[in-house]
Amino acid sequence: MHDIATYEAEITEEVEEEKMQDVDVELHNMRQLLQESSNIAERLAALSKERRSLNPLPGSLRKRRMRCGKQSCRCKAGYLHGPYYYFEPSRQHGKWHYVSKVRLAEVKRGISDWKKQQDIDKAMQTLEEQLETVLKEIQRGVASLMPDR
Repeated sequence: MHDIATYEAEITEEVEEEKMQDVDVELHNMRQLLQESSNIAERLAALSKERRSLNPLPGSLRKRRMRCGKQSCRCKAGYLHGPYYYFEPSRQHGKWHYVSKVRLAEVKRGISDWKKQQDIDKAMQTLEEQLETVLKEIQRGVASLMPDR
């Protein structure tokens, strides 16, 4: 037969053992969250590096064929001149600038980089939101591990 002190000691030991198991589970969860935050930070750094390598040119490109207005020209019969390329910078609607054939590849690359930059910015925003969520979870986990005061 057990006396009350032995019974209380066994219960206390069981409670302490359960607390330790809970702490072990919480520590395991914290390690996973820390690894996840590290992975997110690495992806953010890679996207940031890629973004810095871009040379964005915000705007759009238009290809046009035109009539010259001469009475004897073939364009009068529908064989238009061109193509000619025009660039419209963002936020300057209606302000089209002629793009020479020499600069056409550069302008196309700049517009492509601008679109990539927008995609990268969206991806980074999503990752930053995920990181914020993970960091809040880590904060809650740390708080749960702190002894009650």
